[in-house]
Amino acid sequence: MLNLKKALAADIREGAIAAGYNLKPDQPVSVAHTDKPEHGDYASAIALSLVKGSKQKPLDIVGAIAQHMPKKEYIGKIEAAPPGFLNITISHDWLASKVDDIIEQEKVIEENIGEGKLVNLEFISANPTGPLTLGNARTAFSADTLANVLTAAGFNVTREYYINDAGTQIARLGESVLRRALEQKGIKVEFAEDLYQGEYIIGLAKKITELWKENEGKEFIESDLTDKDLIEKISTEAMEQMLAAIKKTIHDDLRIHFDIWTSERALKKTQAAEHTLAKLKKNNLVYEKDGAVWFKATEFGEAEDKVLVKSSGQYAYIMPDIAYHQNKYDREFDLIFTFLGADHLGQVSKLTAAMKALGNDIEKLHFVVAQWLSLQKDGKEFTPSKRKGNVYSPSDLIAEIGYDAARFFMVQRSLRTHLVIDLDIAKERNERNPVYYVQYAYVRLQSILRKAKQHGFIEEVGEQVPKPGKLMLAEGPEMTLLKALYGLPETVAEISQTFEVQTLAYFAHELARSVHSFYRDVRVLASEDKDVVLSRLQLVAAAKKVLGQTLDLLGISKPDVM
Repeated sequence: MLNLKKALAADIREGAIAAGYNLKPDQPVSVAHTDKPEHGDYASAIALSLVKGSKQKPLDIVGAIAQHMPKKEYIGKIEAAPPGFLNITISHDWLASKVDDIIEQEKVIEENIGEGKLVNLEFISANPTGPLTLGNARTAFSADTLANVLTAAGFNVTREYYINDAGTQIARLGESVLRRALEQKGIKVEFAEDLYQGEYIIGLAKKITELWKENEGKEFIESDLTDKDLIEKISTEAMEQMLAAIKKTIHDDLRIHFDIWTSERALKKTQAAEHTLAKLKKNNLVYEKDGAVWFKATEFGEAEDKVLVKSSGQYAYIMPDIAYHQNKYDREFDLIFTFLGADHLGQVSKLTAAMKALGNDIEKLHFVVAQWLSLQKDGKEFTPSKRKGNVYSPSDLIAEIGYDAARFFMVQRSLRTHLVIDLDIAKERNERNPVYYVQYAYVRLQSILRKAKQHGFIEEVGEQVPKPGKLMLAEGPEMTLLKALYGLPETVAEISQTFEVQTLAYFAHELARSVHSFYRDVRVLASEDKDVVLSRLQLVAAAKKVLGQTLDLLGISKPDVM
């Protein structure tokens, strides 16, 4: 399908240059959908951006551009409108003539926007010290949808999970498990606030106690709390158990596939941090103070310099992350996305400064910080957390409202905004529930095709419909639906630039609105003119294909009945 916005922008640019206006190569040409049908289908305010360098009025500029624009077959009418808008109506006949093409194309997104560029999407990357949270699921669904869209746009996408399997948090996990294991034996031990408090630690302690007794013939005793080697082994075992649980949740509940699982421990063995630090030292970007090694972050926009190596000789928390991001650059990705939780916002500027200091192109680097998520039930809002007694997991949410609703609700709002999911609405089977509204539009298209088969118009309920002798689509709901289909290539192109996937959910809802209006107002099989019926059925098949591929990009199922 043709990206009409892009095509019209190119036509307007060509017309402006032909009319003698000096457009810079990087000067954008805005093209937007109009709010009112009388203003055409698309409008551009290009004249308002050219008026500064011209003595002409905006309306005169628009008129000159309209005269010099190439006369493309998809343009039905061009009008100049005050104060300086170029209103464009797409040709009815051209749109109708392309219905066959939509049906016959394997994919409706033809444009190779990405040109095979390498994209790395690193997301979730939760420490293997506890189960995944709803916040992790929200990020996962949005990032996975972005990966789907970028792949459709011609990018070569790698989904990556970074396993933080080294550092003090893993040691704390081991000690937490050991202390709970001792408690289960009736031994009174202190349990500090900085240890992991969740109920899952109790279950993990019980499981590891049984494994050690069975495999090692070992029963834990209080003196084990001073055995660093033992705690390290317990830490590794506990971490592996938690990682296995995380992978199971990702595969079974979130239904997401990662191409790469990168281990911090494995990266550590390559001395990635040492090599990265040596590079900073070579460029005179670090110094020693109070026994610690500091990064000259203030030279790259930070308010203060940052410790990379503590006076104890241990790396500061940021250092492995700097080495890991340098590793991404070393793998020569063209775009690098790191999705972070709201509590990691402070990492963004530090890592950006470090990547710049290391000589990397920071235009390639994109940090997406997901804001908080809360739930609402019976009109009351509550925020899930890992704390005892208030755990609500991704599997709990999916079990309550279903996978499709969970995914759609999380994708339909920008990660940069706080999200409230109303569980009551998410379970409703009406138009208040957005995922039901969109899926039901697909079901209605399917039902029309099933009835068409029963009446002998088509042989199978698929996307192939016999061609009419003459294509006959009327103004009104039929053309409105046909025009709406062309929003998909435009939406994919927009997301490829903004990376805001909620735009896709919005498009799906708007397309569903056009489908529902068409279903309500057009009796597809009622006409006595077979060409009219077949023309409408072709439109139905085209709409089913576009809506179906939209649902595929969203990761939402395409039900036959509801």
